[in-house]
Amino acid sequence: MKQKSASLAKITSPILTKVFPRKRLFGLLDRSRDRPVVWVSGPAGCGKTTLVGSYLQARALPCLWYQVDEGDADPATFFYYMGLAAKMAAPRKRKPLPLLTPEYLPGISTFTLRYFEDLYNRLKIPSVLVLDNYQEAPADSAFHEVIRRGLSRIPDGLNVVLLSRSDPPRP
Repeated sequence: MKQKSASLAKITSPILTKVFPRKRLFGLLDRSRDRPVVWVSGPAGCGKTTLVGSYLQARALPCLWYQVDEGDADPATFFYYMGLAAKMAAPRKRKPLPLLTPEYLPGISTFTLRYFEDLYNRLKIPSVLVLDNYQEAPADSAFHEVIRRGLSRIPDGLNVVLLSRSDPPRP
């Protein structure tokens, strides 16, 4: 039961109640919607998750929420949990997203591109993919290249919001 709870926490958007609407910041996010990628950074506890979660609730935007952690340094782990998140976000899609198995490793770049294309096709337009706690991925991990490749395939009408305590990594 503990494993299932951990899995759900990783791929569930925060439950927010009685949050003061930050109208000025909501306006900034509204104006950013014409850009496919939005990076929100600030120190721990400043309200990044609350801001984006309450914004998505206020605008009634469907989202796929993903909590990044150090385990995502392993691309297979990332693709596994993202597949679970996609299943929650689009339950009518019966065919699951593929797992990153050893035979795909020589062509991981192509696997990544196809994976994200399939993921994005499962999401309603407009929709938002949130990667929360991005700073938790180790700086030297392949995770950053996977995300960079995935961001190159974002279709119109979909946004990816990355929340982090630090600036974006080099990749």
